[in-house]
Amino acid sequence: MNSMEEYNQEGVEAIVSAGKPIPGQSLTTNPDAPRPFEGPTEYTKFKDALDYVAAELLQEEVYTQVVLALGDGVSVTDMATQIGYVGFREGKWNPDLMLLLMEPLMYLLMSLCEKAGIEYRVDSEDDGDDESEESILEQKAKNIAEVAKAKIAESSGVPEGALPQNIVAQVEAIEMPQESLLAQPAQPEAQPQESLLDRG
Repeated sequence: MNSMEEYNQEGVEAIVSAGKPIPGQSLTTNPDAPRPFEGPTEYTKFKDALDYVAAELLQEEVYTQVVLALGDGVSVTDMATQIGYVGFREGKWNPDLMLLLMEPLMYLLMSLCEKAGIEYRVDSEDDGDDESEESILEQKAKNIAEVAKAKIAESSGVPEGALPQNIVAQVEAIEMPQESLLAQPAQPEAQPQESLLDRG
């Protein structure tokens, strides 16, 4: 009897469709078309990566959405972690540089919220008990976020020198809308409709 015939085909299909990588799967991908994070990173220097993130975040369509999300209750730590992870996944930087970017990225997000006059949360209140399921990268990011949170608790707002002067100048130059970013958009006045019963 062939060893492949001994396996339950439904079980094999369930494992494949579960979404988790099969051991050795990375060795079977085409080496001529690697994923973005499998090749050399785009940024290897901290300052270059921070300048890139700041330039991306300070675009009007981006910072408006980010500030709205932070005003709606997304924590600064979660937003910074997501931005860092997406950059890693896209091959912008490696995990080490991602962790180095966490603290200044959190301060950048906080300064955008302060500029817009939006209340923000530094960390999420629902610290899950499922730490065993977290990846090592997420645990390290949360540890760095905790250190940043402790520093933030010691001072009010963004401390002097937490961000490079060129990024602080860019944040200061942003033109925030005069009305609140969280305000409801103005609705045109509805014209009273004539009732069908009034037509006679």
